[in-house]
Amino acid sequence: MTIVYVDRDNDGNIRGIYACDQIGLSLTPRDDQDPLIAKFLRDPFGLEDAFPPLKKWQLWLAALELEPPIFKTDVLSTVNDMAGMSGKDKETVRIMIEDAQEYSREDSRIDLLAAAMGIPPNQMDDLWKWAAQIEPI
Repeated sequence: MTIVYVDRDNDGNIRGIYACDQIGLSLTPRDDQDPLIAKFLRDPFGLEDAFPPLKKWQLWLAALELEPPIFKTDVLSTVNDMAGMSGKDKETVRIMIEDAQEYSREDSRIDLLAAAMGIPPNQMDDLWKWAAQIEPI
């Protein structure tokens, strides 16, 4: 347990967290293990809320909804054929694709794969948000 000092806006949202009290700010001491404090420290820009992690099946089901659909085997083939990537880098991406249980939108390999499959970043963002809403049957 570590005490941190929290600055909140008028709506109670966290604006900042400090290791010590700050002159001129009205800060509230809190335990850094408090779930809201821990989340802010882990994700100060709220990216987890904007782009929550996707489960493996959510990503690949969403890929099937594209026109034309994107199949995992095609992505793996595209990675295998990428010039300029070492065998180790290709294997790293293959492991990430096949063995990860969740995917993070912030992972730079997601953008690499999207570009390889011809998906522009804004479409990938929209696809990601849509896929995050898919529920198991």
